[in-house]
Amino acid sequence: MKRTLLLLCLAPATLFCGSIATNGQQVGYLKVNVVPDRAGLFVDGQYLGPASRFGAARKYVMTPGQHQIRMVDPRAEEGTATVQIEAGKTAKISEALTPKPAPKPPFATLKVMCAKNLAAVMLNEHFVGHVDEFNGAGQGLQVSPGTYQVRIDVAGGEPLLWQQVTLEAGKTTVVRWD
Repeated sequence: MKRTLLLLCLAPATLFCGSIATNGQQVGYLKVNVVPDRAGLFVDGQYLGPASRFGAARKYVMTPGQHQIRMVDPRAEEGTATVQIEAGKTAKISEALTPKPAPKPPFATLKVMCAKNLAAVMLNEHFVGHVDEFNGAGQGLQVSPGTYQVRIDVAGGEPLLWQQVTLEAGKTTVVRWD
């Protein structure tokens, strides 16, 4: 009974405080349902994170106002949208990206080892996926052999690693950030 009363008393405060950022600024939310759901979200040019996690769309805290959204998956054409975020409300976007033709071999494989599983992996300034797509057993990014600039970015666009690698056909190259 005491727990029920406590929850009833705290619920309105939680709803009110949930729409105020730690610095007192009002916030809104963004939820994006995109196919393929592994797409990375970029807001006003900065990496925000994956559109979904384990098949469920993620809900991101946003500042109120108009924002430019890019939905990027290397296996599909990019999607873009403009969204108006209102304080205390959730804006929703639904998009199906058009698949690109499958790449042709030969392939080189890039593995990315990093504790920040949701960090963006960028190849020559292009988003190619999240760390957790390339760091497990049997995982890796297959690309055409060549020399690439590899960058790992966390949300907000801050680079953790920036490294040039030469990838050879039939071989696996591992890039690490500890």
